[in-house]
Amino acid sequence: MKALLMLLVVGFFSISLAIENSGFIKKLTGEAIIKRDNKIIIVKTGVKIYPKDIIITKNNSSVGIIFKDNTLISLGKNTEFIIEEYTFNPEEKQEAFISRITKGTLSCLTGLMPKLNPDAMKIKAKTASIGIRGTHFLISVD
Repeated sequence: MKALLMLLVVGFFSISLAIENSGFIKKLTGEAIIKRDNKIIIVKTGVKIYPKDIIITKNNSSVGIIFKDNTLISLGKNTEFIIEEYTFNPEEKQEAFISRITKGTLSCLTGLMPKLNPDAMKIKAKTASIGIRGTHFLISVD
């Protein structure tokens, strides 16, 4: 019986680690959606975001996101932003934030991740890949 209980506890703990969120929606103006696992989620303030999420803003809309390392990302109207990978576990020296913007605008104020690991944060676009070392920047993709 103890072995079964231990397996259940370990199983639940493993599942919770596998689906840990990356951050949350802090601000929404207008309309936006998240594509997650072939489902559409209507964006609302407080909605958690996860690796592999695709965040899409509509016309005259914007979204503000706060990530676990306190990185702030703002998406402008008609933007598509993909969180390819996000891991923030500084105790174990595991940091990775790889994302992609396929269209629209993105403004970023970096948090702790590029300070702890200068190679951990990258934002990809159609013709460029930006390695982030810690700063405030704006990207626009047509």
